[in-house]
Amino acid sequence: MSLKDVMSMRRNKLMRGDLPKPGEVLALREDRARPLFDKWLRDENLSGKIAALSFAQHSAMVQQVGWLQARWHEDGELTVSQFLSFDSVWEVNPFEVGARRPMTRKAFAQLRERTLRLLDLRRLAKRAFIALSNGEMRRVLLARALLKAPEILILDDPAAGLDPVQREKLKDIILALCRRGMAVAMSYRHPDEVPGADPAKPRVAPLPAMRNGGASSVSRPVVEISNLTLMLGGCKLFDGFSWTVREGERWVLRGENGSGKSTLLSLISGDNPFAYACDIKVFGKVRGKGVALADVRRRIGMAGAEMQAYLGKPPMELLDEALTSGHDLLLLDEPFMNMSERERVLAKRKLSEYLRGNPKVAAILVSHRQDDIPPPFDLVMEFKI
Repeated sequence: MSLKDVMSMRRNKLMRGDLPKPGEVLALREDRARPLFDKWLRDENLSGKIAALSFAQHSAMVQQVGWLQARWHEDGELTVSQFLSFDSVWEVNPFEVGARRPMTRKAFAQLRERTLRLLDLRRLAKRAFIALSNGEMRRVLLARALLKAPEILILDDPAAGLDPVQREKLKDIILALCRRGMAVAMSYRHPDEVPGADPAKPRVAPLPAMRNGGASSVSRPVVEISNLTLMLGGCKLFDGFSWTVREGERWVLRGENGSGKSTLLSLISGDNPFAYACDIKVFGKVRGKGVALADVRRRIGMAGAEMQAYLGKPPMELLDEALTSGHDLLLLDEPFMNMSERERVLAKRKLSEYLRGNPKVAAILVSHRQDDIPPPFDLVMEFKI
């Protein structure tokens, strides 16, 4: 039986509202799956048997911190290890005596070790949860769902924000969970994200690998970074890094989750306090030398997944706000995440038309998918851990 036949059977079953069986994966386009997921999560008969991973859950977690720049102030924050502890997962009240839990601490410790190994999260254990990248945070939230030992696991667009390697690993993880007898229901935005599907094939020509240059070597610099060295969470993200972005250049940043792409944008925007300790010029101005942050920020248009999570705004609204007149630089960090297929097509067209109509505007786009890179982006920088 072909993958297409299997997917058709899964769709029909989900359309009837049937729950997945142990060891089964049910997959559906996110717009069709979400009403069913909401129904199952509200079903009192499934309480304690079901766990979920979703962007709404992600957003609720980070909004508890209350401010967008919190991830760059990680001292004293909850670590990943603490977030995935028995007391945190089961919300243990230290003043409650004799409360019964679904599993013993010993059984939880064994499950936790298997889960950390399965999701390759050991290296993140000491990191502050709030300091994680978007993709890293999704993996940690998946671990927290698995530590509930559910019979049914709901994954709402689980591949969103993951780099290509992690997307393929996620498919293997889902199949491994099914082999252990877990029932999995998942939504997806791209067919290649479904277990059993082949990896994504680029729909557009690959971008040329270039270091600097682009619009013109004589165009005015918009961003100038000199000899940047930065450690975060015990990891050296940049070591003597230098980069210049000039008027009219359109850059794509891509690479592994946690490799520094969003951190670089935060240094440019000034959200990251380390920007004031580094040799970074934006519009020819150095932060902290009589330069007001607002004077620089009003010339920058920003949109992305983290802003969606913290501010609770839909992605199209954020992109529309970024594409307003007066912005000389666009910082776009996975701006198409959580858009429907129709919205994504419209948004990419809108972005392309805006940049063509504003040839001097510089733009930097973070993307994990080749088919989410619209023209006229023609420069690329690869990041590795």
